[in-house]
Amino acid sequence: MKFNSLYIICIALTVFLTPSCNKMNDLHSPYLNVGEIIYAAKVDSVAPGAGKGRIQMEMFIISQRIETMRIYWNDYKDSLSVAISQKTGSWKTMLNNMAEKGYIFKYVSIDKYGHKSLPFEVTGNVYGDRFQAMLGNRVISSKTALVSGKITITWSGAVDKGVRCDLVYKNLSGALVTVKVPMSQTSTILTDMASDLKYQTLFLPETTAIDTFYTDFKVIL
Repeated sequence: MKFNSLYIICIALTVFLTPSCNKMNDLHSPYLNVGEIIYAAKVDSVAPGAGKGRIQMEMFIISQRIETMRIYWNDYKDSLSVAISQKTGSWKTMLNNMAEKGYIFKYVSIDKYGHKSLPFEVTGNVYGDRFQAMLGNRVISSKTALVSGKITITWSGAVDKGVRCDLVYKNLSGALVTVKVPMSQTSTILTDMASDLKYQTLFLPETTAIDTFYTDFKVIL
């Protein structure tokens, strides 16, 4: 009788546990059917260079398993493919005719078997008329009278994102001269100026920008 009772208990447990096991298999079966997902190697880094209506994207790759790099922006609405051909090194890609705004770029690598990488994300900016409209010449706080070709120009403080000022004038020999004045310089002395003295200010929107912005020339004398 003891043997029969144990036998009945085992059968009952088997009947009870079988549906549970089936449910567990149902949960895992989609993943078991898909198998292992294989990803291509990612790009190692990307350096954006802001420009005027354009942006230069320089990517660096050390893996030899990338066949093609696909660049997406505007929420995957726009894209560009770059042939890598399983080489290493750096690639510069210029994106032209870009609207003035900030962008999120996604880099997806593709290997020779068609496997894709997870996206590598980088941000970059494009500048244009809005940025240009914000620019103004560095202020000249004072200047001395022109005497025998000599004049001293005193500058006010440096302007934000300003790189330098270009002074242009005709010298005593009638030649056109350009003097590049860094933002760190507080006064500039010219010793051979004759006439037509003017200047403009140069700007970089970012330190790594590929394009320089210029103000209109302002006449000094």
